Amino acid sequence: MEKQAQTPQLPQNAVSSSTSFETFISIGSYEIGNLTQKKPTSFNGDVRIKKYKITIEEVIEPQEVYEQRIQELWDKCDNMHHYTPIKNTAKKLGYELKGNYGSKRVR
Repeated sequence: MEKQAQTPQLPQNAVSSSTSFETFISIGSYEIGNLTQKKPTSFNGDVRIKKYKITIEEVIEPQEVYEQRIQELWDKCDNMHHYTPIKNTAKKLGYELKGNYGSKRVR
């Protein structure tokens, strides 16, 4: 007779907690690499023996939300190095920016 693999029971006092948040940071290979740890470690007093599951999911929003955000960045921009990237992003969205760059920036 085959033995069935048994799932270990969690202790009665075990509490599973989760943290969920949204960010505007694009998660690429660098960020994933910083979060990836394949084995338990101990370094400088930080003992890491518990596993965490991380799920990355793009939040899809209406086109109008993206247009509003890019327009706000355009209006408040105070750095000439952002001029071309903001214009290019608006173009990718098919959105024509209104007004002058930095017209509503706070000084």
